Amino acid sequence: MEDQNKKSNALKIVFWIATIGCFVFGYYNTHLGLRTFNAFGSGNGSWFLAAIPLVMVVGGYIASVRGTKWMLALYLTGEILFFVFNLTYLYPTYLGRTLVKEETRAIKDSLNVYQNRIDNKVVVSGEEMQKLKELEVAQEMLLTEIKDREGFGPKATEQLNIINRIAGTNYTPDRTLGKTQEEREKKYNYWKDLTDKVIEDYTISLIHDKNAVKWMQIRNKIDDVSKNYNGKLEMILNDNSDVDISHEAIANNPQISELKRLTTQLDEIAEDVNSIAPNTFYKIVTGKETIAFPKTQQLGTFQHTMISVGERLGKLDTWGVIIICFFFDLLGPFLFYFYLRKDDDESYYGYDDKVFDKPWWKRIFKLD
Repeated sequence: MEDQNKKSNALKIVFWIATIGCFVFGYYNTHLGLRTFNAFGSGNGSWFLAAIPLVMVVGGYIASVRGTKWMLALYLTGEILFFVFNLTYLYPTYLGRTLVKEETRAIKDSLNVYQNRIDNKVVVSGEEMQKLKELEVAQEMLLTEIKDREGFGPKATEQLNIINRIAGTNYTPDRTLGKTQEEREKKYNYWKDLTDKVIEDYTISLIHDKNAVKWMQIRNKIDDVSKNYNGKLEMILNDNSDVDISHEAIANNPQISELKRLTTQLDEIAEDVNSIAPNTFYKIVTGKETIAFPKTQQLGTFQHTMISVGERLGKLDTWGVIIICFFFDLLGPFLFYFYLRKDDDESYYGYDDKVFDKPWWKRIFKLD
C-alpha cells in the first residue's frame, strides 16, 4: 500500500519542469508588459521590476510545497501580478490589428453620422447648390478683377450681372478707379462686404435658418474631410499586418497618426456645430474620455489594456487571451502544487532523518 501511495519522482520532475516553464513565461511577459512604465528611465528597467513578482512566486511556491502553506498567499500575490502584466503585453500583441480596425470602423461611422446629419440640416437641391456655387465663383472673380484692375472692367461687370441674376439683386458697376492704395483697398472691401451679404441672404433663403452660411461652411468642411479620409480609412480596414506595440512604433504608426488627425478635425466640426446649435448630438471625441481618441494611440499601455479588456469582455478573442494568461500564471502551477506539496504525514522536508544526505536539488524539489 505504501508503494502505491508513494508519489512518482518522474511525474514530480515533469510537473516541476512545467511549473518552471510557467514561471519563465510569466517573468518574460511581465517584463514586456512593464516596458511602458520606463522604469529607471529605460525600457530595460522592466527586467528588474519583473524580478520582484518572480521572487514572490518562486519563493512562495517552493516554501508552500515544502510545507509552509501560508506562503501560498505570497505565491498567489506574485502570480496575480504576473497575470495582470502578462495580459498588458499579450492582449495588445494578439489583438492589436483587431483593435485598430474596430476603432477605425467606429471613427468612420462617426464621420458618416456627422455628414448625414449635417446634410439633413442643410437640405438644398442639386440645382440650388449649383447656383450657390456659381454665386461664390462670381464673387471671387469680381473681387479679383477689382483688386488686379483697380476697378470695374468688362469681366467684372459680367460677374456682377451673374450675381444680380442668381440672387435677384440690381447692383450697378462702379466705374471709378482707385487712385491710391487706400482707395483701392476701400473699394475692394466695400464690394466684398456687399457680395458677402448677398450670398448670406441667398443661403438663408435656401435653408431658412439665420445660421445658414455657417451651416453651409460646416457642410463644405465635412465634405472635404470625408473625401480626404474615406479612402485612407478603407486602407486601414483592409490591412491585416501585425501592429508593433512598442512605444516608439505606436508613436510613429502612420495609421494611428491618420486617426488622430481625423478625430481632431471631427472635434473642430463638433465645436462649429455646437457654437450655433448648443446641446446637440455633436460630441468632442479627443481628450474628453478616460483615454483620448483614438484609444489605439495608447496601445500596449496598462491603462489601455485594462479599459479595453473591460469593454470587450463579450468578445471570444478577449477571453482567449485571458484564459492563456490565467492558465500559465495561476491555474497550471497551482494544480501542480497539489501533487508536489508535502503530505500531512511527511516530515517538514518530506524525508527520513538522513535528509541532509540527499543532493541539494532533491532537497529543494522534495524528490525521493
